[in-house]
Amino acid sequence: MRAVNADHAGATNSPPLHGPTERADRWLAAGLVTLGLALAVNSVVGPLVAGLVSYPFSETLVYQTIGLEAVTLALVVPWTVAAAVLVLRGHPAGALLAIAPSSYSVYMFLQYVLGPEYLTYRPVVLFHLGIFVLSGAVLVLAWQRVRTDELPELSARRERRTGVGLLLLGAFVVFRYLPSFGGMVTGAPLTQEFAADPTMFWSIFLLDLGVVVPVTLATGVALLRGAGWASRVAYGVSGWYVPVPLSVAAMGTVMLVNGDPNASLGFVAVLSVAAVLFTAFASWVYRPLFGADEDLRGE
Repeated sequence: MRAVNADHAGATNSPPLHGPTERADRWLAAGLVTLGLALAVNSVVGPLVAGLVSYPFSETLVYQTIGLEAVTLALVVPWTVAAAVLVLRGHPAGALLAIAPSSYSVYMFLQYVLGPEYLTYRPVVLFHLGIFVLSGAVLVLAWQRVRTDELPELSARRERRTGVGLLLLGAFVVFRYLPSFGGMVTGAPLTQEFAADPTMFWSIFLLDLGVVVPVTLATGVALLRGAGWASRVAYGVSGWYVPVPLSVAAMGTVMLVNGDPNASLGFVAVLSVAAVLFTAFASWVYRPLFGADEDLRGE
């Protein structure tokens, strides 16, 4: 067992950045702050606060948008700012923490662009497209700025536990779509809730089963097989599972409060418990980056 390097325990002891490295980190921090500001503006002008921007959604999806934007404003925006601060201070966790809010934003703003099914040209589409592009740029730059030589070396046991945790996360997402798979076998119509906003449903279906689940499962399997790259990816993947389940639970809660006919107390309860467990798992995954030295590889 070895102690974590001082660079992992606190940013104040990190070596100063110079030249291209310093400029790249400043660009990443600037991108994060800009992204946080854009997310905050989007939440404020939407149905959550000012209602200056309206969407051609069903009432159910409007309630869900309110819940989503509440989580974005309360959690994701501060997260982006905190990641920017850590990046500027040279903390090795900074770039890794930037992956979760940027990937969350890519995931959500693809839905903001496609989901409303606009039949007229709307200026807000350019705003949402800009956030989508910015999120992708921040995500790519964050991945490039991960300093692998400064990351703690995890023990095989911790990597296996992380891998199993990711497999369970992926399985949870797949489980949510079992009714959809059954409907595909029988040719059943979409439920009333999904049929009211079909493009939104199918875009989420594509993102979850075409991107999130494969990446999650591949990373989990790679960790179990001891692949060197997998531990870096695991930080970003586990972080993504914090804001998204919380936002889905918030969506259901807003629906319940407003008496939406598609609301389900059981659904909210399950997603709320899942959100707590996923957040606890992500916190455990990130602990070695902030000085916890259990389950680290020996010298």
